[in-house]
Parts: sequence; C-alpha cells; structure tokens
Amino acid sequence: MAADDSYNNELRSMGFRGDDEDDLSADAAELFGSNAAIDLDPEGLPQGTAAGSGTGSASTAAATESGSTRKRRASTSKVWKDFNEIYEVIDGKERRTGARCKHCKKNLTGKSTHGTGHLKRHIPICPVLKSHNAMTQSQLKFNPDGSVHIWEYKPEVACTELCRLIARLDLSICIGESDAFEEYITTAHNPKFAKVSRQTTTRDFAKYFTERRAQLVECLKSVSSVALTSDIWSGNANEDYLSVVAHFVNADWQLEKRILGLRLIDVSHNAENIAERITSVIADYGLTDKIFAVTLDNAAANTRAINQLNPILSGYVGSLFLSNLANISPF
Repeated sequence: MAADDSYNNELRSMGFRGDDEDDLSADAAELFGSNAAIDLDPEGLPQGTAAGSGTGSASTAAATESGSTRKRRASTSKVWKDFNEIYEVIDGKERRTGARCKHCKKNLTGKSTHGTGHLKRHIPICPVLKSHNAMTQSQLKFNPDGSVHIWEYKPEVACTELCRLIARLDLSICIGESDAFEEYITTAHNPKFAKVSRQTTTRDFAKYFTERRAQLVECLKSVSSVALTSDIWSGNANEDYLSVVAHFVNADWQLEKRILGLRLIDVSHNAENIAERITSVIADYGLTDKIFAVTLDNAAANTRAINQLNPILSGYVGSLFLSNLANISPF
C-alpha cells in the first residue's frame, strides 16, 4: 500500500492523475452537458483563467467567435436596451468593438472607451423608432358617412380647439396653462399635450378670428341678398353689446345664419348709436348693397334707428320695400 502511495505521489508531482483517482470528466459530461468537461491546467484551474481571479454576480456568460466561453461584466447603461453588443477577439482577449441597433440593425462604434453618447443620439433619429412613434400617435377615426380615416395629433389644431372651447363655455383664458387642465388632457386624452400660456392663447384667438372672418367674407361674396336681425345683449361683465346676425341662402340652397359682430355699446342706446354700429358691421363685410330686410325688437329707439338706416341700406330693394318690423306684434 505504501509503495502504491509513493508511486501515485510521483505521478501527481509530474501533473498526472494517480491510479487511485477516478476520471470525473465523463460523469460531469453526463450530468451537466459536454461543456462541463473542462480541461484543467496543472494548478487545477480552468485553462485561460488566472489564479486568484473570481467572477462577480453581475457577470454573464457569452460565447465568442472562437467558440470559447467566458464571463462578461453586465453593461449598466440603459441604452443597451436598444442595442446588441458586438464582441471580437483581439490579442487573445474578447473586447467589445461595436453596437447594433435592435430596431434598424445599423452598426455603430461600441468600444467601451468611446462611451455611449452617440448611441443615445441615435435613438431619436432611428427611422424604425420614428415610424413606430408616428403610428402610436395616430388612430382610426370614423367619418360622419361611416368611412374611416387616420387621425393624427397636431398641436396647432389643439390650440385652435382650446380657443373654441374657451369661447363656447366662457372659460378663463388662462385655463390652458393650469396644472389641472394639463393633467386631465395628458391622462385621459393625449400624453404629449403641453401647457399653453395665456399670451399664446390670446394670439391664437386673434389668428382664429382673422381666419374665420376671411372665410365668411369670401362666402358672402357669392350671396345676392342678406336679411339682418339685431339686438342688444348683456354679458356677464355687465357690458352691453349690439349683435348683428346675417340670414341668407347659400349656393346649395340651404338657409344659413352667421353672427357678423358683437359691438360694444357702452354709450346711450339711442337711435344714432344703434344705427352707427349696424352700419359699421355691414360695411366690414361688404353687404351694404345686399340688405333686403332688417328686423329689430319693439322699441322706440329701434324705430328711429330704422329711419336712419333706410337711406343707407336701400341700394338693393329701395326705400319703399325696406320694412320696419319693430312695431309688428307676434300675437
């Protein structure tokens, strides 16, 4: 027994396995797969591993182009969620040399010494991501006739509709810049909505009014005759406005009604002031020679106002037919 021990010790000193040792590589391969059979160097460590080196929990196993297996330190930058790392074996060591975009498959420099700034700058301009983001901002919308079209969010349209909402509900002009309104829109409707300041809303109001007025002027050019109704309206701020409304038949033989103006009348409601404001609104829309009827409510000042408007607005039907309906009772 002692002679066998001496013989086995001599084998071990020369780096061989003793006769009293079992070959565990076959058992390891059967239990853990073929990669479990790892050749050992004389010190009992896997070949290519320095003595004393360890592997951390953040390391991940990856196969190199040569087919060997080693441990890699996990990349911590969030940019690698959109890129695949490209490794090459240089001077016997595996090094990261590039990065491939997972979306457009474009290869970029990915050396660890170059940082990831250029990779972050690629993400906003990636053509595949840009196309995907555009599609996520679009959705199908039904037309009144049952057909569908692609709806896409447009900030300029949102600003215009905000102006219409404020005007229709008599809201504060600063509602678009409130945190509550922004939270409501971004949560329930559009996550990309941004606050709109009261200064911007004021400019949007002026722009929208100018555009709509130009459209109405163009529409009235093709109209041959117009009937007017007018009344004095009191606002919430205890200010009086004189309204002028046009009634006409359009090119499709449909009756239309359009508000031409609300003029502040902060002076006495006498015939002169009423007639002056009605004449001003009509002139702005080029309708002086197209009026065939003016209807006011039953008031003495309105009767006198019609008498002043008669010679001004008689170009279409003549003074004989321009009627004062102020004194006609509905009963």
